[in-house]
Order: sequence, then C-alpha cells, then structure tokens
Amino acid sequence: MKGWNVKMVDSGGLWTPPEDELGEALQTAQVLIEEGRADEAGPYQQRVIELARERAEGHPNHYEAKHLMAATQYELAGSLNASNRHEEALAALHEAQLGYTELQDAGVLDATSFLADVRARRAMTQAHRGHGATAVLEMDGAVIAYGQLVGGEEGLKHQPDFARVLAMNALILRRYGDPALAVASADAATQLFLQLADQINESPQSLSYARYLCTATAVSADVHAAEGRLDLALEADEIGLTTADTLADSDSVTDMRTLVAALTRKGKHLGIIGRMMESESCLRTATDTDPETAARVIEELDRGLPLTLVSALENAEIKLGPFEQYYRLLALSEPAPGMTLATVSGRTDPESAAVRATELAELVKPLLMQDADSALTLGLEAHYLFAISSERESHRMRYETSTYVPIWAQLLLDVSEAYYQAGRTEIALDLGGWCAEVATALIPFTDDNEVMKDLAGACYRHHGNLLAATGDLAASHHAHEAAQQLQLGR
Repeated sequence: MKGWNVKMVDSGGLWTPPEDELGEALQTAQVLIEEGRADEAGPYQQRVIELARERAEGHPNHYEAKHLMAATQYELAGSLNASNRHEEALAALHEAQLGYTELQDAGVLDATSFLADVRARRAMTQAHRGHGATAVLEMDGAVIAYGQLVGGEEGLKHQPDFARVLAMNALILRRYGDPALAVASADAATQLFLQLADQINESPQSLSYARYLCTATAVSADVHAAEGRLDLALEADEIGLTTADTLADSDSVTDMRTLVAALTRKGKHLGIIGRMMESESCLRTATDTDPETAARVIEELDRGLPLTLVSALENAEIKLGPFEQYYRLLALSEPAPGMTLATVSGRTDPESAAVRATELAELVKPLLMQDADSALTLGLEAHYLFAISSERESHRMRYETSTYVPIWAQLLLDVSEAYYQAGRTEIALDLGGWCAEVATALIPFTDDNEVMKDLAGACYRHHGNLLAATGDLAASHHAHEAAQQLQLGR
C-alpha cells in the first residue's frame, strides 16, 4: 500500500500561497506528491507548518494560516506513511482534525470533506500498521460522509473525491473485510472515475486520481477472478493497465510498480482462461522490469481472499448444524433499504445492527474450535456492526448498554485472543484496544455485578498482555493497573 497519495492541499479559497519561502516550500511539497514522491515531501511540509504557525501566533483570527497548518498536517501524514512512520502520521492527522474542527466551529469553513479526508487517511495509516478492524470502520465513516456530500447541493464538485475514497475503501475491505463489499466499492469507484474522465483530466490532481483508478481496478480484477467472473476481471485489468501505462511516463518508481503489478495481474488472469502465450508475455515483461513487485503480486494472488460473510455463514451452518438466525444474517449480504452495499454500514440500519451483531456473536465461540477462519470472519463482521451501531448512537447501544456491550466485549476478547494464538499480533492488538475501550463502558455496571467486573478486568488484562508482547511495557503497566483497581473497587 505504499506510495498512494490522497488529494492535494485544497484551501477552499481561504488563502493564496504567498510569494516567499512558505510558498516555495508548499509548491515543492505539492510537486513531489503529484510525482508520486511523497516520501521526499516531509521536510518541506514541516517547514510550511513552522512558518504558518509563526504567522498564526498572536493572531487568533488568522484563519488562513490555521487552515494551511491543518491542510499541511494532513499532507505530512501521507509523506510519513510513505516513509513507514505510521505513529507520527497518526499524530499529524490528529493535529489536522483539531485544526479543521476549530475552523468549522469558528464558522469560516465547512470542513465536512476535509474531516472525511482525515478519516480516510487515518484508515490507510491504520491499515499500514496492520490495525485492519479500525481501518475498515474509519474508512466506512469517510465513505458515508462523502456519499452525503455527493447527494448535496455541491454534489458534482465532490464526485472525484467520492470515487477516490471508494477506491481506498475497496483496498481496505479486500484485506480486512468482506470481498463482496470490496468489489462493490471498487466497481463503483471505477465507474465513477470513467464517467468523470473529462473533468478529472483537467484537474491539477489528475495523476493522483489516476493512481486511485488503478487501485480500484486491481481490487475489482482480484475479486472478480477469485469468484470465477474472468470476463469482468480482464475488463478491469485492461482499464488498470491502460491507466498505469500512461502513469508510468511520469518516471516515478511508484508508478512503474503500479504498471508492473497491473501486468502481473493480467498475466495471471489470462493464464486461468488458457491464453498461455499472452499470459507468459505479460508475466515475463513484468518480471524483467521489476521482479520484486511481480513476485509480491503473485504471492498476494496465490494467497487468495478472505472469506465473504455468505461463505462464513454457509460454513457455520455445515459445522454447527442449522441455526435459527441463518436467513436473517444472510440478508446482511443485500443492501439495506436506501443503501448501496459498498460499506459495512450499508448492510442494515443502526438499530438492527446491534441485534444482528449479537446473533453473529453467538456463533463465534462454538465455531472457533471447528473452523477458525469462518469464526473470525463472523467475529469481525459482528464487531463492525456493534461499532457502527455505537457510533451512530442507536437507542439499543445507548439505553440498553448492559445488554449489548457485554456481548461486544466478550466477542472482542475471544476474537482478539484467537488472532493472537494464530500469530496475527497486529490485528489482535487492534481488537485488544477496542476490547479495553468497550470494557470502559461496562464500568458503571461493575459495582453490584461481579460478572461485569470480571469481564471488564479480563478485557484490560488481555490488552495489557498484548501491549507487553509487542514491547509497549509502559502502556501494558497502565492496562494491568486499571484491571487491578477495578478488582479493588476503586
């Protein structure tokens, strides 16, 4: 996932770059990003932030400088990600979010799209760290926000960025979610990019959008091929390859890798349908150009996709025998009324989400012993639905906390532990963090309920153990201390 850039700094008309050191640093950073060299832009972005901060100091209403700081913190996070400095990227995104929120609260900027972009980039950052569950939910929020913008008065203006966010969403869902949602998001992104081709080609960010089109077509091709829809896979391959070929003229190493990846994908898919001469030609060209990238794509394709929700439910019915909620849960694979199914939140409304999540959670523990892959798929889907119901402040999650939150906490405990035992420490830690957070919501019920107290304590200890296992001893100590204080009733 290296090297993918999000849209350039957009001032929303609040400022014009001055003709001085700040303007030069800003321009240099933007040129580097547009050329796919985001990892080199960081020092220039740091300088822009320093200079903008100096201008804002002592001028509380200097909104232009504050906007420039927020926008550049957002861009800086992309550069830090390109250099594998993900913790620093998250800190920069936090600063960007604070800045945009301040501007929105002051009434000088509608920050909806900017805050959605922060969520999208934070999702990519979390995915880089292997924190895939958090990545899926952050990106879900970004897609929903852009979907609302596209449906609003200035919808046309936001369409290219809606396509971009759908492409990013597809990428994350392909790895950490349901491939059926991933391909729906990727196909929607591809279709929108193609419809907007004339508008995008005239945009200063045209190269960035082209890179996201390649992201979308890669996910489309992977999933369609895995599901046996080779005609659709090759169609996506062709669009991706044509776009990547144009991009490769930029002399960017990243864009050349994108071209090699597209060639490798097409070669593998041609091989599946028996067009061996064309297949070998594509694979040979790819391997001769960049053997490392070609090998990585082949390995990724050979590894296959995660299970879909439908497959995991079918496996659960085979292993556990018929269960009463099967058809209600199967209905989650169709979009809820008024929704399109490219996100987890498109599966159902926030109130039903908590109920469906509970029904999924009931299957996880018995299934873990017989089919861990299916159990973990259902466990992640249950977590996503609980989290969405909670974020949307559904009546059930707010006023029936003592019913639903313990189920969510126990689910996270079981699934996080199972991932850890399977050697997947990063996502185990991600879910362990959620587990501790959900446990905090149990605290009000622990005074007169030993079961709740034990569950909350187990969540804190589990998170503490994972933090220790990954070397964060200070945070581990705090987590164990929280568990101990809970037992002592403090």
